Amino acid sequence: MNLGWVVAVAIALGADAFSLSLAIGLSGVRKSMMVRLSLVVAVFHVIMPLVGMMLGQALGSMLGRYASAIGALVLIVLGARMLYKVYRPSLEHFHFGEARKGLFQKNSATKRSLSGLGLYALAFSVSLDALSVGFSLGTIRTDLFITVMTIGVIAGIMTGIGLVLGRVIGPRLGDKAELLGGLALLLIGVKLLL
Repeated sequence: MNLGWVVAVAIALGADAFSLSLAIGLSGVRKSMMVRLSLVVAVFHVIMPLVGMMLGQALGSMLGRYASAIGALVLIVLGARMLYKVYRPSLEHFHFGEARKGLFQKNSATKRSLSGLGLYALAFSVSLDALSVGFSLGTIRTDLFITVMTIGVIAGIMTGIGLVLGRVIGPRLGDKAELLGGLALLLIGVKLLL
């Protein structure tokens, strides 16, 4: 897989973090929290695909040529799941207006949870897809270091951009980012199958 495809996968994975950071940005978080959250998301987006790639490489050596087809199918399922989440917002999403009113009021539990374990739990939750994608990429033998660093850096940057843009255009952009990410993973999975 060439660097262009790795960047496309990284952007697709970063869409989840971007979408969530738009909602968090609505609360007007401090700059130090923006930097900290972006860095923690970036680190998790390095660790999770790294673990996934190592598992995928192990499976690839066991299953041979079938491993890349399995990896492609995982990407297709992840992309379809992201698209499903966009069109079924009542199942896994909340409205940005509700986030502004209820979730991030002063002294709310959610705002306090963006430090310590809450910060890590948030970063872990948005990087779970990176574990599965890493597994898929491991089955097709991509360059480990370049792949995980690209995914991590792009996810961190997209988180930071999402936090900044959250105050300005968050309500209009959240679902569209996840829609584009889902489409990208779906198309990359189909391309790998062909």
